[in-house]
Amino acid sequence: MASFGALAQEAEPAQAPPESAALQQLKAADPTLSEAAIRDLVARLSDAEVRSLLLDRLDAVAGQAGPSEAEELDSFLERARKNGEAVVAGFIRMAAAVPMLPEAVPAALERIRDGRPASVYLWIALGFAVMMAVGWAAERLARRVMAKLFQEIVEAQPESVIARLGCLLLRLVLEFVSLGVYVGAALAVFFLVTHGNPVTRTVVMTYMAAVVVVRTYGIFSRFLLAPYLPALRLAHMRCEDARYLHRQNIVMASIAGFGFLTCSLLEGLGMPYDAHQVLTFMVGFVLCASVVYTIATARRAIAGDLNWDPENAGRLRAMLADIWPAATIAYTILLYLAIIVIEFTGGEASYFASFGSLLTVIFLPHLDAILERSAQRQEQGVEEGSPVVNQLKIVVLRASRFVLCIAAALFLARIWGVDLFSLAEQGFGARIAEALIDIGLTGLVAYVLWELARITIDRRLAEEGGGEGEEGAGVPEPGEQGGQGVSRARTLLPLLRVAIQVTIVVMAVMLILSALGVNIGPLLAGAGVVGLAIGFGAQTLVRDIVSGVFFLVDDAFRLGEYIDVGVVKGTVEKISLRSLRLRHHRGALHTVPFGEIQHLTNYSRDWVVVKLEFRLPFDTDVNKVRKIFKRIGQDLLEHEEIGPDFLAPFKSQGVFSTDDSALLIRGKFMAKPGRQFMIRREVYAAVQRAFAAEGIKFANRQVTVQVPGAEQMTPEQRTAVESAAASAVAQSETPAGAEAAAANKP
Repeated sequence: MASFGALAQEAEPAQAPPESAALQQLKAADPTLSEAAIRDLVARLSDAEVRSLLLDRLDAVAGQAGPSEAEELDSFLERARKNGEAVVAGFIRMAAAVPMLPEAVPAALERIRDGRPASVYLWIALGFAVMMAVGWAAERLARRVMAKLFQEIVEAQPESVIARLGCLLLRLVLEFVSLGVYVGAALAVFFLVTHGNPVTRTVVMTYMAAVVVVRTYGIFSRFLLAPYLPALRLAHMRCEDARYLHRQNIVMASIAGFGFLTCSLLEGLGMPYDAHQVLTFMVGFVLCASVVYTIATARRAIAGDLNWDPENAGRLRAMLADIWPAATIAYTILLYLAIIVIEFTGGEASYFASFGSLLTVIFLPHLDAILERSAQRQEQGVEEGSPVVNQLKIVVLRASRFVLCIAAALFLARIWGVDLFSLAEQGFGARIAEALIDIGLTGLVAYVLWELARITIDRRLAEEGGGEGEEGAGVPEPGEQGGQGVSRARTLLPLLRVAIQVTIVVMAVMLILSALGVNIGPLLAGAGVVGLAIGFGAQTLVRDIVSGVFFLVDDAFRLGEYIDVGVVKGTVEKISLRSLRLRHHRGALHTVPFGEIQHLTNYSRDWVVVKLEFRLPFDTDVNKVRKIFKRIGQDLLEHEEIGPDFLAPFKSQGVFSTDDSALLIRGKFMAKPGRQFMIRREVYAAVQRAFAAEGIKFANRQVTVQVPGAEQMTPEQRTAVESAAASAVAQSETPAGAEAAAANKP
């Protein structure tokens, strides 16, 4: 690429004029020169000198420019090619080093003798065995001293997760105290007996460290799985699965501890690098195979712990529980291959980073499941304590899940050498780190507020009870009118929950966008303009929403109540932002916008009066019927099921009217809305039984047809007249006829 200076040389004369004093002074000026001084020097330059100075600056910038995209791609491909060649060469080198192992291992072990007889191996082994025996005896003695505490933990039957966690933590402390006594006694024997030889010290201390690693991992495994204490177990799995996983954990810890520390010992004893690397990769392969085998054979137990409640678990949790064992196996294999590639390409893989990331991936979902299970137990009221304290526990537990994920991410970044704090001190890194901190805090606060709102409203809804088909809730059976409905709180709280959660989400998104550097001012202004446009362009929608707000504020209806809005009627089944859904008692579902409601009649508020009509013969003793109705009303007040639903007992209203063939006597009662239908059935049944016992019969419908000259009719004519009368009676008994007859009544 031609520089700007070269272009300038082509355009200018061969001999450039001598530089002026001002130009020389400006080139040699201090970078911290004031703006006024720079302007004064530039003002004294000629046009040619200004052009020359500009071209020099542009050449300098062009020389400092980074590589082009093509150059970066070529560089990336070149590095990939070299890394591929390094990996292939590494495998070839490892294959060539495999035959060296039968000679390299004995040669390294030979250095342990350090000129001493071969019996030194036996003495080292016996000394190590004595150390372990003394350590074991000291630990038994310490456990005998702490036996009462251990026994209390074993006999404890804590109900809450917090209590179980406390018992496990106490047991964990006691286990580490016992391990400390074990290690202290063993090391005391070692330092008392051993004098001198550094190689022997290294060997003994290496395997002592291996024992400590295995014991420590076993303690944490017992803490998480409690294989022999099901009452304290935090994991959701059977005893057989917990014991199997605990045994496998000990096996894998033994492979890792003794295997890798033995490799390190042999390297210190002078084993060739290639042979040491082959041996290390072999131990890693055995460990990787053990992890894969353990996860594959215990995949059902692992998935069951992550998805402990399949009936109520969400689809996301069920899907993650199903794929997590396979994902962990894939991660383990990829991690092993990544370590090999890092080693072959000249890097140095960290054992701490490798094991730390593997353990994080394996145990993090289970710790998250433990926290979620505890939160659900608190939410369901299983744990003891006041509602307020339980609610705070739920929020803390759910927020702890969020904090746990952040801590795991920071831990992984730290062990793999990604220093976020150093990154934050740099220019662009500072913006990223600051944005991540703001996003994390915003997400945590939004999550806590979300959980507080949801748990508070859900708990209040649970306290309200009723309204969803429970006995005594006042919800009518399908196909019946009326219904007491739910409380006002149960009607408004779900809408309030949605409004609060939408507000939290919108505010959190705005704050996150602001943390990312997005100017949210235009977004807010645009949202206002869009809202204004919607207000003008969708006046019907705005009218529906505003009308619905005022209907709810006026408490005109609630969920489960039976209402009539003029055109349609039915039970309020659902309330949305702009409409409500009414379920007609014959099954039809009506959607009514709030703005279309001109008037509203509520049949389910406070009380309902039911009037019943009975047809009795003209010679019936009305006073006797009144006494029967009164007795029935008193008896039904004592009925276990429907007695509490009466607001006024069943009683007689006397003769309401008469027709051609009967007296029409009415009775009435007042009841809670939604319960009148069951009471009506019981009243009808009780009246029928009482009339039968008193010998009172219901009147039959009769139609008297008087036809002039009937005595002179033929049998065929009489049959025709009787058929016409029967048709008239049948027509009067149809719904249309009954409504017409009722309309004609005063």
